[in-house]
Amino acid sequence: MQPRPLEPNEPVVLALVDAVTAWQDALEQTLSASGLTYAKWLLLRAIKRGDFVRGAPLPGAMPIDVPQSELLLHELRRDGWIEHAEATTPCIADTAASRLERVSQALSALHSVSVAPFNPQERVALGSLLERMKLRLNDHTMRQIRVGGEAARQDRLASAGGTGATAGGIAPQGGAPAPCASCTGLPPVAHRPASCPTLASARF
Repeated sequence: MQPRPLEPNEPVVLALVDAVTAWQDALEQTLSASGLTYAKWLLLRAIKRGDFVRGAPLPGAMPIDVPQSELLLHELRRDGWIEHAEATTPCIADTAASRLERVSQALSALHSVSVAPFNPQERVALGSLLERMKLRLNDHTMRQIRVGGEAARQDRLASAGGTGATAGGIAPQGGAPAPCASCTGLPPVAHRPASCPTLASARF
């Protein structure tokens, strides 16, 4: 059954967006205290785990392409986080190992603070609810992609048909409104902050 559309200011959605924003701010503050950004942390973590392949994109919650990773490697080497950035496989600098461990501990503390208000049962329930929400949003996104593709196809067909009719001496009817390609009737989607849209799903 199609769910009843909610208002754009649905309290649950707004509360979720506010929580994600607060978590993102806390994450950025935690990393900036060590001179890092989220992308630099992801790259350092991948290097430490042996998951980073020079010349290949770094997949994950926030993918990093090759040009960006090369720029980050240069900056991390300049700041003393890594060694041998010109080699195929960079490594964590010995002098940065303790700093990296402190960052990891700070992020673990952030995670503990994030879930501290919930007991174990509430954590399980919240995780389940958020997973269901994610799956529903993924379905919605795929449906919108299909609708958009079909609308574009209909527009191309209409454009081709109109061109052919004009070429044959038949002028298009003036004032006739174009048919609506698709009306989904779906409620507006509340968006997370665009600066880093996947932080809420990050795992450290």
